[in-house]
Amino acid sequence: MRRRSSHHRKRGPDHRSPLRRSKDDLKGAVERKLDSYGTGVRLAAGAAALAMVVVTTARKRVGLHPAATLVFANATPLAAAVAFPHGRLRYAAIAGGYMYAFKVSWELPYDNPERLRRRLLIDEPIRFDTWIGRGVTPSVRLQRALRTPGEVSLLDIAVTAVYGSWFLPHLLLGYLLVTNHDYVPRAGGRLSAAYHLTTPFYWLAPEAPPWYASEKEGRMDGELERVARAVVCKLFGRSTPEDGAVPGNPWGSMPSDHISSAAITAMGLGELGPVYGALGWSYVAAAAFAIVYLGEHYVLDVVVGLALAELVRRGEPLAAPIVRAAARALA
Repeated sequence: MRRRSSHHRKRGPDHRSPLRRSKDDLKGAVERKLDSYGTGVRLAAGAAALAMVVVTTARKRVGLHPAATLVFANATPLAAAVAFPHGRLRYAAIAGGYMYAFKVSWELPYDNPERLRRRLLIDEPIRFDTWIGRGVTPSVRLQRALRTPGEVSLLDIAVTAVYGSWFLPHLLLGYLLVTNHDYVPRAGGRLSAAYHLTTPFYWLAPEAPPWYASEKEGRMDGELERVARAVVCKLFGRSTPEDGAVPGNPWGSMPSDHISSAAITAMGLGELGPVYGALGWSYVAAAAFAIVYLGEHYVLDVVVGLALAELVRRGEPLAAPIVRAAARALA
């Protein structure tokens, strides 16, 4: 009897790895299940998704418990998956629902700032960055070297534009959705994991970003400026808010979801080829410089964001048994 090659034994006749076969099985099982729903179920799911967005947005006014808020927010992309038939529109709806769920998960800890304040990290990240910067945090060093206090330069505007381009990984997903949507489930899953693994930190280890520690807490001799805010006020002719109020969660700083999402995208691009990988990691480097220079994040936040992206990459193959079990349950 002819002995099969080791490659055939590992990959099978269709040259797919066990993890890839498991993912394909799960994808097919989920899509068959979703496609079996009728029009009435889809309409109900769409209405439920809309209702969950409305209720979680108004959670403070209606007194919705944080646990219920998390359940409703994270159920939104699932309801969106049921509401739309198989195709690109379903992927887009799931992506929109997921990003809304992440937004709520990021904002929710700050709904009770008094309680969160008791765990707020202010000096700990400064000590780490001071050690990295050999006595002075990298944010302060960069602002001393590259800008004039109180002024907005072209460099400030350019770096703020890089900081504002956090949605580039999502644009890449959109490109895949149009050109080859078979790659979207894996790419979207990795990106979602890189985002959502940051959210427990916002509850357990809230951190004041460098600009907040400088402006509000007097750390770093109050020297560090929030450059991005100055740029926006300059470009739109606005005055700097006196109260310094910040929408969302000003203490949701560590780790940097900006870096974790960019890094996991760069890792995926690297699998396509060295040129794509170089482009991806160039953006990661530019984004890391931007958030540190602007005073939005510490170097510590960058390091932890990179570590989370690597955790997602290494943990992906370990998910194969769970994926296979889910596929068998849904089939």
